[in-house]
Amino acid sequence: MTQITQAFAYADDLFGFPRFPDNVREASRFPMKNGPSLFVPDRDDAYVFRKDHVRIIQFWAVGAEKNILLQGETGTGKTSLIEQVAARLQWPTFTVGCHGGLEFQELIGRVTLQPDGSTGWADGPLIAAMRNGGIFLLDEMNFLKPEVAGGLNTVLQATSYTVPETGETVWAHPDFRIAATGNAVDGVGKGAYRGTQTPNIALLSRFSLGIRVSYMSIQDEQKMIEAKAGGIAPSVSAYLCELADMVRKSHAEGALKAPMSPRETISCARRLTAYSGNLTGDDAVQAQCNSMANALEMTFLFRWAPEERQEFLRAATSVAKRLALPIVLE
Repeated sequence: MTQITQAFAYADDLFGFPRFPDNVREASRFPMKNGPSLFVPDRDDAYVFRKDHVRIIQFWAVGAEKNILLQGETGTGKTSLIEQVAARLQWPTFTVGCHGGLEFQELIGRVTLQPDGSTGWADGPLIAAMRNGGIFLLDEMNFLKPEVAGGLNTVLQATSYTVPETGETVWAHPDFRIAATGNAVDGVGKGAYRGTQTPNIALLSRFSLGIRVSYMSIQDEQKMIEAKAGGIAPSVSAYLCELADMVRKSHAEGALKAPMSPRETISCARRLTAYSGNLTGDDAVQAQCNSMANALEMTFLFRWAPEERQEFLRAATSVAKRLALPIVLE
């Protein structure tokens, strides 16, 4: 009998960390899937991994735990973490954006019309992941209706599922994994996320592995911005990160209506580089500083009420003064 050898790679090679010492490197193995798949997420080489996240993800990737729950504020990178791990491990990922109208049957599949005019069964994302050995990713799980969440209770600990419409029993592939993300799963700050449901204890107990995802450090966010917005001046990217950190803290204290997400800092940086064009050095810094008000306005301030917008601009101006940048926003 031919023995099947599991391919693997080390965490430092996979996730961009400095090489680990040999005495601990062997403990940092991650299993690799064989060959490319249409359902493997695109790799983002600018993504910055955190070691504390990777340590927890390893338990899930090797199968010590099959289910993992990520909770945290919007924009902290919960979904991206799962997708970028999957991209590096070549793991097919079947993502469902949860919402109040989602029905359990959509996760399982349904009988549909085939190209030849006949009818046949089509797997939903849950069964596709279970059958093929992929990740079933429930994005924003706490938007699910209670009856749908209840239907998941059995599936989350099952090794098989019998399709009622066909009678087929689908056995879970050894590489079948479930990941879920959610805002305010612990109930803190729930008022900021309209439409969310409080997951019941039975559902949450199926997730015995989890990560509380917070915003990345100022240094990591600056590294990511500069990788995604080529041409941004380092002093300007540092300003955006300091500003985002200030906004997030003010939001947590209730002083501002919303945080500033990494998605918004990246978008703002890209617009600033468009304003500075081919300029370099001090000329680029000056052009990007002069354009900051316009970039912030078109990126997210256009959604804010006038009084909160003015409060934001006053605070943003104070950050510019502290960093000695010629930015005028008020």
